[in-house]
This record gives sequence, structure tokens and C-alpha cells, in this order.
Amino acid sequence: MPPLLKIFEKFHELPNHVPGKQVRFFVLINYSCLIAGLFHFAFIWVFALLDLHLLAVYNVFSSVLWGACFVLNLQGRRVVHILLANAEVLAHAALCIAVLGWHSGFHYYVLTIPLIIFLSPWKLGRKIGLCLFNCGAYALMYYWAAPFPAATGRLAAYISAFNYFNIFAIFFCTAILAFYYRRAVLAAEEKLEIEHQRTTRALVRLNQNLSDAAVYVQTILPEPIQEGPLRSQWGFIPSESLGGDAFGYNWLDDDHFAIYLLDVSGHGVSAALLSATIMNVLRATSLPGVDFREPDQVLSALNRAFPSEANNDMFFTIWYGVYNQRTRHLAYASGGHPPALLLEQSARREGQSHRLGTRNHIVGGLPNSAYRQKTLFIENASFLYVFSDGVYEFVHSNGRRWRYDEFIRYLDDYHSDSDNDFEKLIDAIKQLNRSDVFEDDFTLLRVSIN
Repeated sequence: MPPLLKIFEKFHELPNHVPGKQVRFFVLINYSCLIAGLFHFAFIWVFALLDLHLLAVYNVFSSVLWGACFVLNLQGRRVVHILLANAEVLAHAALCIAVLGWHSGFHYYVLTIPLIIFLSPWKLGRKIGLCLFNCGAYALMYYWAAPFPAATGRLAAYISAFNYFNIFAIFFCTAILAFYYRRAVLAAEEKLEIEHQRTTRALVRLNQNLSDAAVYVQTILPEPIQEGPLRSQWGFIPSESLGGDAFGYNWLDDDHFAIYLLDVSGHGVSAALLSATIMNVLRATSLPGVDFREPDQVLSALNRAFPSEANNDMFFTIWYGVYNQRTRHLAYASGGHPPALLLEQSARREGQSHRLGTRNHIVGGLPNSAYRQKTLFIENASFLYVFSDGVYEFVHSNGRRWRYDEFIRYLDDYHSDSDNDFEKLIDAIKQLNRSDVFEDDFTLLRVSIN
């Protein structure tokens, strides 16, 4: 690369402490300082040839000052170089007016200052203040130059030539500025469009991955049981973002039937995959040395097997129960999960409903947590409702957020009616939510114990 082009590469190297969004203004000032410095350097010889020695000497100083402004801009000291450049333009215009008069046209350059100021990264108040200052300075120069007599002779011809040149120079500089910024804007829009398309493609892939993960989670959910002494129904409605709810049930042997529902913290693919992994462990009863008929052992083993620090700081809540159909005892334990509800199928009477929960810590939170279980004798045919907090934690149609106790009362009242249709229950909750999609995963499991 030629040495000259290597110099111009420096014009585009933004200092480390200057924000990247200011790169266009940084490059603009570099080229503006270069053009201004060359103009003033050329005017040294023009004024010297015309015997305007004061203006020639001043342009020597101006050329050095514009070089200093260029260096200051390369260093990222944008406040200092803008103020110096502003002062030079005003001083140059005032000196030329004093020597050549108003009609020489050097005051036109003051009119370009607001354009530069409003393209700068300064705050709006500072921009307005500096523009008002320049406006006042321009008005004072006009007021000061008005009484000056018009030049005659050879000087009048020079002044007319300067005026036409300065008109051309202002149009040229403004056109260059507009051209540069239009090109910069078009380049930014093109880059933005490319990034938008890249982001759109990434979102499409992400949505496809989320969809695949949601399909996988639903494939491991059990089929409803429609015949036999134990029957099951469930409703699972994923939220808009993939969550961590999962549930299952299976026979451990001829007498023991396991029921479980868990909710992994957070949303997204990580939560869904951790939930699916835990589900597969429970379904395959693959925790070594654990009696899956004992809920406290299961929760303790899960707490050891899935510590939050090994799973991206995710933990989970769980309700786990085992029903012995021979003795009609239900052993259960919950780890930070909403208590399940047992409702007898017979007519409503005192002691018919039971909240089944234990005061245990969330699973995966503390490595040495101890878990306790409870046992309940189920004398009569009953409904066992197990659910996640997404079933009731939403804004009710009355404008208030539903709570656990309110949901339990609603479920109890619904159960007391003659119609215990499960699908109608889910539809009724959807109406209270005023949407078919809930804030969190909706998981409601009902096991009928006959």
C-alpha cells in the first residue's frame, strides 16, 4: 500500500476510549481538519502575494492550529479540538472583515459551525448554547462591519474574487459533508439490514430448537390411564417461553404406584432438558441404592444427583407420592412444591379434602438437606390433584393475582358440583386467565383412586 494511503488509514482508527458509535464524527473531523489546514496553508501564499502580510502571518498560525486540532481528535480529546476550531473560525472571520471588509465573504464559514456542532456527540444543551454563541458573534461582526466604507481600486477586485471563492468553498464543503454523511448513513443502514437478517435467521433457528425441545418434553409425558383401579387425566399447556414443568406416573411393582410432578427454575432449553433428564431418571428408577417406594429417599437422592452448581445454578421443586393399592396408604413428600390436594368423590362433608405437602427444601439448593415424608390412609374413592404453580399464579379476571388458597377453594367448590368433568375444569381456569396461554407452564394432573 502506498505511504499516503497508510496515512489516511490513521483517519479511521478510533481511539480505545472513544465509543464506537462516534466513529463517523471522528472520521469527519479528521478530514475537516485536513481540508481546513490545506486551505489556510494555501491562503498564506495568496495573502503574501497580495501584500496582505497580516493575514498571511495569521494563516501560518491557523495552519498550525488546525494541525493541532487534528492531533487532538486522534487522541479522542473532542471537546478541546472543537472549541479551538470554533475559536479559529471566528477569529479568522473577524480579522478578514477588519482588513478586507464584510464583502470578502470570510464570514460565511461561521455559518457551517452549527452543522458541525449538531453532528457532534455533545449533549443537546451544550450544542444549543454554543450555536447561540456563534449566532451572537456573527451578528456582532455584521454590526461592527456595517460602517466600514467599501473598498476601491485593485483591493475591490480582490475582495470580489475572495467573495466568489468563499461562496464556492462553502458550497463545496457543505456538499462534501452531505455526501459523506449520506454514504455513512447508507452504509449503516446496509450493515443494520445485514445484522437484522442474521438475527432473524438466528431467531428462526432458536424457535425451531425451542419447538423441538417442547415436542421432546411432551413425548416423554405418560398417556392418560382410562381403565383400572387407578385412572389419570392431565392438562399440560406450555407457556410462550419453554419452561421446566414435567410429570409422570408408573407402577413400581404390583402394589405401588408412583406419581410425581416437578418444576425446574427458569425457562428455555436448559430448564426443559434438565426437567426431561430428571423425568427419565424417575421413570427408569435409576438412582442407585434408592427404594422408589419411599419418597424421602427419592428426594434426598435427587438432591445429591442434581446440585444446582452443576446445572447452571438451576434447582427444582417436586411433589412425589407412592400409593399402595393393597393397604390404601399414600406416602408423599414435596420439596418446595405446592401441596397436592386430595378430594373424596362422595358428597361434600367435613374432612373430605386434604392438602398433601411437607416442609422440605427445594431440590438441588443445599447439598445436605434432609427430606421428610408423610403417609395418609385413603378410606374412600378420591381424586388426587397434583399441579405446578403456573396453574394458579396468573392475573385473575377480576384484576387480582390468584393465590394458592384461592385456587384450592375454587377446586373444592368445583369438586362439590355434580359435574366433575376434567376438561371443563381446565376450560374454566382458562376463562379466568382470559387466555389459552398462561404466564408459566400450566400442569394439572388428576389421579382417580377407586
